[in-house]
Amino acid sequence: MPPRSSTLWLATAFTAAALACAGCASHPPPRPLQADVIVVGAGIAGLAAALQAADGGARVVVVDSNSVGGGHAMLASGFSLVGTPLQQKLGYHDDVERAVRDILAWGGDADPYWVRRYVEDSRHEVYDWLVDRGVEFAMILPNPEDSVPRFHLPRGAAARAVLPMLRGALGSPQIAFLWNHEVTGVLRGAAGITGVTVRDSRSGHQLRVDAPAVVIATGGFESNDALVREHWPGDRAVPEPLYVGSGQFATGSGLQLAVGAGATLERMDRQLVYVTGMPNPRDPAHRRGLLVLNPAAIMVDAQGRRFVNEAAPSKDIESLLLSRPQASHWLVFDEGSRAQLMIRGGPWLDRKAMEADIMANPALVSRADDIAALAVAAGLPPDALAATLDRYNGFVSAGRDADFQRFGQGTAGPPPPALKVPPFYAIKLSPMTRKSMGGIAIDHDAHALGAGGQPVRGLYAAGEATGVAGINGSHGGSGTFLGPSLLLGRIAGRTAAAEAVPLRRPDVGGAVDLPLRAPADRDPVPPEALGPRLAQEQPGFWHFTQVHRLVMERQQACASCHDATWPPGPAVTREQQLTQLASCTRCH
Repeated sequence: MPPRSSTLWLATAFTAAALACAGCASHPPPRPLQADVIVVGAGIAGLAAALQAADGGARVVVVDSNSVGGGHAMLASGFSLVGTPLQQKLGYHDDVERAVRDILAWGGDADPYWVRRYVEDSRHEVYDWLVDRGVEFAMILPNPEDSVPRFHLPRGAAARAVLPMLRGALGSPQIAFLWNHEVTGVLRGAAGITGVTVRDSRSGHQLRVDAPAVVIATGGFESNDALVREHWPGDRAVPEPLYVGSGQFATGSGLQLAVGAGATLERMDRQLVYVTGMPNPRDPAHRRGLLVLNPAAIMVDAQGRRFVNEAAPSKDIESLLLSRPQASHWLVFDEGSRAQLMIRGGPWLDRKAMEADIMANPALVSRADDIAALAVAAGLPPDALAATLDRYNGFVSAGRDADFQRFGQGTAGPPPPALKVPPFYAIKLSPMTRKSMGGIAIDHDAHALGAGGQPVRGLYAAGEATGVAGINGSHGGSGTFLGPSLLLGRIAGRTAAAEAVPLRRPDVGGAVDLPLRAPADRDPVPPEALGPRLAQEQPGFWHFTQVHRLVMERQQACASCHDATWPPGPAVTREQQLTQLASCTRCH
């Protein structure tokens, strides 16, 4: 537990405008907030749109369902970029035509226009733009889809690219945020979009934000089980189980808003589904999954037999498993290769929690000192599994995989180690949703398109809400979500500002007229009372709950995140919100 001398406030935050009428039904509703551009969603696409629109002179209001920004990008790793100084420094000779060929070949049916535009613009519009904001790209990793390494990792993963964007947005007087708010509708008039209606998810208070331009950047829909199943590819059955592996707020809410405003959706059956998911033991609903990888392991089916080259490109393994009647399978490894096991999908996954919650949980991980006992524990045929291990280890000794050509002549690198060191492990894996490759239809300037392919005036879309404009086709690539999302956000923000700012009255200034949040409840909650409060599911407090559960689990003091400029309690001022960003890297 945190020290008893520390205090924590569990505060509900409202806009000052909403507080003006709180508790008095006879008061008129708060006056509408005024802006030039409204951005729905504060992920990487929404932040890029807000910053670009502000650079174009727009007053911007960003509305996000979470307490903080960053979205799914805070869980991501890197960017696919072409022709960068880092590539040149490392001796990787890349060019536009090569990259276009690679991406089109991997995606199968990717949009040629958007692939080429991204490849041509990724250096200046993404790499240089981020570097100018202090982002440092530390390394480049090879990937199966790239003939030249181009998967750029920021130092500290993608979170270190998002945080400078958040700092820039919070530091801009032209950008204001409505956290813990959800857009309930897009308003339209005879001339086009006129604004949005917004609901405070903590208090239930509603308000209106007026603007002639709305950018939808709410992310994908892979956490919406109903939408995923409704748009599952018609040539294959929905696998069972099917875990959820996308962001908490990737519910497709923006798609519903867009359709309600007259926009159309496309490519909704293009969904990136990982096939190496296991149930998250900390999800009480038993819906969410964790991503499991071990490059030294083998994969076996319910008959205890290998069925694939485990080192094959991810899209080949995914396509094979998702076409089978039973997509679930088992990852089998030994103590010697246990160190290579990677499990991702939650900030709580440090070494201690991984051991206690996963490796020591027989419902998730089968463990035994011999293969026969392992097979019994995992529910696999003992004789078949033993024969599979013996055959595989023989291939390793011979230096050639005669069944699936995982290693040997014509492959790179030495064979993986044999699986002979007890104890042995087996983890049952199943498909897990991840990213959307379809969504709101847009034109080349990021206008949302309605019936007949005509732009919906004043409505724009960017990022995964558009399926990143079809850049991935039917097979998601490495780094071809973050970079394209950022580019699309910049395009949408640029277009929205250019079309909305001229509509502003001459007497209106450039700063956003949006009161900062004010706390509605300043009663301190002592540490011993925090646990029961965190056990409650409170609308609008998802991020707060996740963070403080970790604080308590790891026995951290309040001062590990808070300081004199931001005492325990909500981050009310811009200065406090900027201080709050420094604590993000404790989990991300």
